[in-house]
Amino acid sequence: MSADTFTSRQFNQDPSSVKRAAKKGPIKITERGVVAYMMMSIEEYLEITSKASTICDLLADPDTADIELLVPKFTTSSQSA
Repeated sequence: MSADTFTSRQFNQDPSSVKRAAKKGPIKITERGVVAYMMMSIEEYLEITSKASTICDLLADPDTADIELLVPKFTTSSQSA
């Protein structure tokens, strides 16, 4: 999946063409030659974000049962006023 690239000027002058391109796949919008923004369709965004796992999902996964999780002990210091 390759991303088309548009300048911010192109985006401002013809947003409809940029939106049409975003329907085909993610696009990059540059400012002074540097990628500043990405744009994609809401369907593609929802597909990508629905694949994200929460920490609870990862801990409940039976495939992770053999992984040792080392969590440092949290200590607080009490300050007297």
